[in-house]
Amino acid sequence: MIKYPILAIDYGDKHFGVAYSDFNGKLASPLPVISITKNRNLTDVITEILETCDEYRIKTILVGLPQKFKDSQVKTEEKIFHFVSKLEEKTDIPIVTYDESFSTINAQNMLTSSGQSTKKSRKKIDSIAATVFLQEFLNSKQNKIYGEEEEPNL
Repeated sequence: MIKYPILAIDYGDKHFGVAYSDFNGKLASPLPVISITKNRNLTDVITEILETCDEYRIKTILVGLPQKFKDSQVKTEEKIFHFVSKLEEKTDIPIVTYDESFSTINAQNMLTSSGQSTKKSRKKIDSIAATVFLQEFLNSKQNKIYGEEEEPNL
């Protein structure tokens, strides 16, 4: 069973897009990107992720997985599972993976439609991508609760 709030992570070799949900699991919001640099390795990134989990009282971690259209995506999936295993070693928070296919493209489209340059907004794209796939995940959970045809009582 998924518990809220959720922290979503859009894995990248250098940048990790991060977003979180509200306590009711209805709305996703972006957080600043967490980056690997010369002075910050994967262990440092995991430490920052866990600090963020403490700050936002996270109950579930959601890690995005790409669909395997190309061999490079299979390699990315292997890196993601390595990251997840390292994260699992450091926390008792349940970690769930979820299809994040096209979330980066959707994030790029959102930025360009608002007149922003995607080249200058790489970190924004990562945060928005995490927010997009988290919101899709939250919406899928709500659809299961209310049924595809029914409208929730608001």
